[in-house]
Amino acid sequence: MANIHFPFLSLLLIQCFIIAFSTTATDQSALLQFKAQIEDPRNALGNEWTSTWMSVCNWTGVSCGHHHRRITALDLSNMGIKGTIGPQLGNLSFLVSLNLSGNNFHGELPRELASLRRLKLVDLSNNALSGEIPAWFGNLTALQQLYLGGNRFQGEIPWEIGKLAALEKFGVQNMSLVGQLPSSIFNISSLKEIRVYNNSISGTIPSDMCDHLHHLQVFEISTNKFFGHIPSNIGECKNLQTLSLSLNQLNGFIPSSIGNLTNLEVLYLDGNSLHGKLHSALTFFF
Repeated sequence: MANIHFPFLSLLLIQCFIIAFSTTATDQSALLQFKAQIEDPRNALGNEWTSTWMSVCNWTGVSCGHHHRRITALDLSNMGIKGTIGPQLGNLSFLVSLNLSGNNFHGELPRELASLRRLKLVDLSNNALSGEIPAWFGNLTALQQLYLGGNRFQGEIPWEIGKLAALEKFGVQNMSLVGQLPSSIFNISSLKEIRVYNNSISGTIPSDMCDHLHHLQVFEISTNKFFGHIPSNIGECKNLQTLSLSLNQLNGFIPSSIGNLTNLEVLYLDGNSLHGKLHSALTFFF
């Protein structure tokens, strides 16, 4: 009986090896094509990024899963890399974390990245990326952290961002964004950080913001064009540690409920048309 099953098991093992090798080769090919479109003046990627004999899992900035040996994380942050983000990265189908921040990538984001449905972290901040923020980010429903700030993105924040039900940290600061902050974003109950400062975003702060954002710790919207009143129930965002509303067009009274924010460490209200008093224990500017 054992002799009958042995050839079958051997064939199965060989097939598994071939599948594993071919899928790993797909990841390696994607990175080699990506490398061909960029400049690496510091040689930060090292010689292994030109090698086909070394396992891709041992390349600088690459992490792989323990079992399937597919690329799960790509961290090339702060390496001085120049060039465009090629569509080949869309073939890294097991990618969970993509960090290309602090480089000199330029151009628009390739739509092929929309196929990376396992992504939980995307950090493309502090580059020179341009165009509009793609609506297809809304399809990456596993995303927990999305950092796009410090680029040259223009236009409006797509409403599709509000589809990211697992999103915890969202940063699009220091750019030239216009329009309103999509109301759908204020319904993402998992959000802990919203950073949209230094843009030209307008609109009002929803009066029911704290009804949904129970975990919000950072709300930074300074240096924009927000108008209207600060929600009277802002004190119900109990976990707020940073509240930065300065240099907008807000008016009316400073809500007394701000005094209920016992975890608050940073408060900026200056550069608006606000009046009233705050809890004496708070340090503030307005």
